[in-house]
Amino acid sequence: MKKFFAIFSVVILALSSCCKQSSEVKILAHRGNASTGSEFTTDENTLDALRRAQELNFAGVEFDVHLTADNQLVIRHDNKITDELSCQGSTFEEIRAHRLPFGNQIPTLREWLEQAKKTPHIYQLLEIKSHKGEREKELITKSLEIIRELDMLDQMYMLSFKTETLDEVLRQEPNMKVIYNSSNLHHSLKPEEVKERGYNAISYNINVILNHTEWIEQFRQYGIETFLWMVNTPYTYNIAKELGFTWATTDFYDAITK
Repeated sequence: MKKFFAIFSVVILALSSCCKQSSEVKILAHRGNASTGSEFTTDENTLDALRRAQELNFAGVEFDVHLTADNQLVIRHDNKITDELSCQGSTFEEIRAHRLPFGNQIPTLREWLEQAKKTPHIYQLLEIKSHKGEREKELITKSLEIIRELDMLDQMYMLSFKTETLDEVLRQEPNMKVIYNSSNLHHSLKPEEVKERGYNAISYNINVILNHTEWIEQFRQYGIETFLWMVNTPYTYNIAKELGFTWATTDFYDAITK
């Protein structure tokens, strides 16, 4: 472990002089702002977590969307809710009756966006969760319908771990900003590949980017935004600043900014 941190420190020191652009890194609230200090104090991916992020004026908020068994769009990270209940396998009525640990309901996409629209300067990042067959394409279509209806295209990004999903988003809505997400060290897209596909941004796990630090400047030259996750300590927040990332994705805003 000591050897790792020694090597890591050398990498950061070497890069800080050539890669650091600004100490200003936009903060992205991961699944809303559900924490106080270093503890969770409300349910993530809920309207309560969104409102808290709005109150603190985050630059952006990330959230996750599923399509229920009866074709309703709901906000939650995991498909599984309980042993008997799931986002994609249960009806909206069944899901709505459930209460999360802090007492919140699982919200709909429309409810989320109607609340988000009250702070148009705060970007909303919709992660498309994996679905079987044509269901994922249907989720994209229905999500875009609501976004267009609420006239929120300029406030939105869509993100996915799958290139075929992002390609489908751009097929249906060429003006949507899309983010390629990756935690895979050996299969993350290179800067030239991201540019060729027409993606606006990447969101890479810290282990990916520390093995490809030369990509950061290349992304910047191509005009591609960079998101680093997860940034849950002052130490990793400093990495995001030193390496010149556009965004830092966090669960614990208080912990990284104190």
